[in-house]
Amino acid sequence: MNELLLARRDASRTFALAGLLLTISALLLGEIYAIYISHAANGLIRQHWAALVEASQAGRTGDIAAHFSAIFDLSGKRGTVMGTHSHMGSLGLLALALAVLQPVLPGSPGVRRRIAATFLCGAVLQFGCTYLSYYAGADLLYLADAGGMLVLGALLATFVLLVRPGNARGSPGQLLRALVRPAASRFLLRAGLLLIALGMIAGLIYSWRLVTHDEPAMYEAIARAAEAAGRGDAGSASESVTSFKGLQSTIAITAAAHSHAIELGFLMLLLGLLQSFVYLSESWRMRWAHIVALGAFFLPVCVFLATLYGLRAAAFADLSGGLVVLGLAGMSVGVIRRTGAADAGQ
Repeated sequence: MNELLLARRDASRTFALAGLLLTISALLLGEIYAIYISHAANGLIRQHWAALVEASQAGRTGDIAAHFSAIFDLSGKRGTVMGTHSHMGSLGLLALALAVLQPVLPGSPGVRRRIAATFLCGAVLQFGCTYLSYYAGADLLYLADAGGMLVLGALLATFVLLVRPGNARGSPGQLLRALVRPAASRFLLRAGLLLIALGMIAGLIYSWRLVTHDEPAMYEAIARAAEAAGRGDAGSASESVTSFKGLQSTIAITAAAHSHAIELGFLMLLLGLLQSFVYLSESWRMRWAHIVALGAFFLPVCVFLATLYGLRAAAFADLSGGLVVLGLAGMSVGVIRRTGAADAGQ
């Protein structure tokens, strides 16, 4: 069974390390986005909308265009960073899944190394060009698409290896039993499934509130703003715009809490299947697993509480994300280490 786990570990460890580093980068970028971009941009956009209403009442055409331009620019920057963050996170989870698949794939080590290299080049090109497109122009999005094609090519090559008969060592059942042997694996699998279930329950509950209250209230605020602007009441129009932006932020934050819970649950499932590639002692594997789980459970809760308690809850969400990053960094050290197999008793 040890031969099964250590077979073709070159590509497995490449994908595992890439997945961990991409996920860490996505979490760090998410922290930067939440602290320095999202909150600041929301406040500035709300101010520009209020000023735009006043400018429209006064007939200042130049000011109206300037405020629209500022709103467009802030929304574009926020969307670019958010797109980069989501691409990094998704590619990180995909790399972790491909790491788990490597031992049962047929084919030579060289083929699998080339597939891994293609995937990594495509991933860096995709999220890198997505981010730089805000500063260097939308033409870079074509290079981002080219990176996506490279990732797609690596996936198709993996699919071909997976479906063709070959010389894979051991059955998938043997691999699964070997992968879940560490106690940290079983802990992470249970924690991941529980967090996914809780995230889905929270999403179902909020979807009812969204349909019955938040969305109608948001559209009503828009209607009130238009009506007030039509009768020349700039103060009421600005107040309605502020109400609209507040509801919009609440919906976005709640949706983020719901999606983060499910994404972090999937992350723990994949980490649970990856523990046999983390060459550390069982006690250290469990420590890092506990740290990741603690941060993963608290992060979506604190994100949701930000709708009620503002930046105080957001600060605890940032600390929870830091715990997940710390746990992933510890696991990354275990993947890198070449002497860790002895520590793990293999």
